[in-house]
Amino acid sequence: MGEHDHHRQRVFNRVLNEGLQGFEEHNALELLLFFAYRRGDTNELAHRLIREFGSFSRVLDASVEDLQRVPGVGPTCAVVIKSIPQLCAYYLNNKVNDRVPLNCVEVAADFFRPQFFGKTVEEFRIAVVDDRRALLRSCFLSEGTANAASVNISRILSEAFKCGGTGVLLAHNHPRGVALPSNQDILMTQEVQKALHMVQIELIDHLIFTEDDYYSFNASGILTIDYHC
Repeated sequence: MGEHDHHRQRVFNRVLNEGLQGFEEHNALELLLFFAYRRGDTNELAHRLIREFGSFSRVLDASVEDLQRVPGVGPTCAVVIKSIPQLCAYYLNNKVNDRVPLNCVEVAADFFRPQFFGKTVEEFRIAVVDDRRALLRSCFLSEGTANAASVNISRILSEAFKCGGTGVLLAHNHPRGVALPSNQDILMTQEVQKALHMVQIELIDHLIFTEDDYYSFNASGILTIDYHC
């Protein structure tokens, strides 16, 4: 066992005994790089990535193309780095109990929040429920840029019809903004509400998520469907 192998074992032991709480950013990134490079020193590459992108989280948010422009980062390393936010989101989403009725803002927020974890562009998602607010279907609708995404009303109607839903909840994220609706968000919500109302389906809520906050159209009074725990 060489010097680098001993170092790796010390890092692994530290994680098992202490967790990541006391790690510097480059130490945490070095740990991640162990899984991309089975041998050798990854400390310098970790420092190089932090210098290039500015922080641990920005390294994970960087595109595969930008990561591979950094000397020492190959395709496998880039995939390992990009998989972490997706695995975290998968883990959080997997913990959500789909059988819990989406019958109030707080429960709906807990349901949708993991689906936007680590996202760097705007995405729209939908949940279709029955009369008891039990979840019938949940899926991705569309993706845009860091600042905007469009949604197709026909697609929303189609998803609701597929499972015979009587209620719809929309959600999207503002990855670089605040948890407040834009004028376009408000107009789009009103248009979706009108389209659903024509086929006797309720738009129960539209939630907007940022990294650490969210906004509910229902809680704000823009949508007035009964929807409280």
